[in-house]
Amino acid sequence: MMAVSVYQSELDRQSGFLFANVGAAGSGSVRYAAAMYFYSLDMMPAPMLEIYRMCSKFDCEDPIDLAKFEGVELPPFTKTRHTGRRG
Repeated sequence: MMAVSVYQSELDRQSGFLFANVGAAGSGSVRYAAAMYFYSLDMMPAPMLEIYRMCSKFDCEDPIDLAKFEGVELPPFTKTRHTGRRG
């Protein structure tokens, strides 16, 4: 059971990074690194990872908003967490 707890703990931690406040210094890179983590677990589709990559150098660019604009399907777990807040 400990492995499941550790695994969930890391998922929660990475999820926090994925939804770092838009506009916070360094947040674009942090979100992209978290997106790569979820991609490695097959939880993030390649087109969405590409959105995070494109936004990674722009802390003020919201990848969820861009994905919606571009018509990229959002992973289910991003639909419930996105607040659209700017840091």
